[in-house]
Amino acid sequence: MRRKPILGITMGDPAGIGPEVVVKSIISPEVRKNCIPLVFGSIGIFNKAVKRYAKGYKLHRVYSVEELNTVEKVISILHCTDLDYKKVKPGKVNKTSGSMAATCLVYAVQFALAQEIDGIVTAPLSKKGLKLAGYDFPGQTEMIGFLTASTKFGMMFVRDDLKIILVTTHLPLSMVSKKINSKTVFEKIELADKVLRFLFKIRKPRIGVCALNPHSGEGGLFGKEEKKAILPAIRKAQRKRINAVGPFAADSLFNPERSSGFDCIVAMYHDQGLIPMKIKGLGSSVNLTAGVPIIRTSPDFGTALDIAGKGKADPEGMIKAIMLAARLTKSSKNLEKVWSD
Repeated sequence: MRRKPILGITMGDPAGIGPEVVVKSIISPEVRKNCIPLVFGSIGIFNKAVKRYAKGYKLHRVYSVEELNTVEKVISILHCTDLDYKKVKPGKVNKTSGSMAATCLVYAVQFALAQEIDGIVTAPLSKKGLKLAGYDFPGQTEMIGFLTASTKFGMMFVRDDLKIILVTTHLPLSMVSKKINSKTVFEKIELADKVLRFLFKIRKPRIGVCALNPHSGEGGLFGKEEKKAILPAIRKAQRKRINAVGPFAADSLFNPERSSGFDCIVAMYHDQGLIPMKIKGLGSSVNLTAGVPIIRTSPDFGTALDIAGKGKADPEGMIKAIMLAARLTKSSKNLEKVWSD
């Protein structure tokens, strides 16, 4: 009988809802049935979180994976940071909270790369907190790409009825067109094809590609990116026997009747893909980092500073992220080779 996967669950920014959704999710019977969670965080922060959100549970500090305690009503934690947790206030991101979040992520990635754990699930952190702490990354995805020495990686969002991969991510809208070229578009089409075949076991993936401009550029009247960048990328993918088609105007492609004909849609920029993905509500989809040699997922919501510390955070999105990571660990052998082939 295959053992349950060990998943590293990072704390996220402790000034946000990270510790709350982590605790609430890992005491879920569904989660505990399908994986062995190991929290990467601060004991000081989680002592408070467990007392408030997991009454009857005990926090068990470990120094290695071998010391994991799988007994019921026990939460195992690897203490990653000795920074003063008392300097962290709910709803107020600062240098300390950002540094704590980043350190926990670094630890978890190192454990995953060393194959001490089978994957990681990251609670939300603050991009402002990262910056204050001296980490020059626009988000966790980019930081994980750096930590794993990955050059071709991307953000894929997974919902029961829809998958989307983004060509550009955290950029001002004014800069998006400058980053859309045949190389960047092709890389994301190819990456989507590999994810679908190797992680989701779809033998012949169907990939739909969005246009950048309204009406797919209207023959060049509303922009030339479709002719100069997107269509050449699609044709290159087709020559490599990838079943990609388009470019389609996004307003028509995301119609449920049409999008259901594809296993994944390639969106050109953040909100083009994320608005239709989140239309069913926050927590309805999971962010999967594609192209890195470890399994990493996260919920599709942020730090929610406005409700931090109030006990109102819904853990459902975090549960979904954990469950997807647990499922994908079954297909995660030789990921580095998969992405390089």
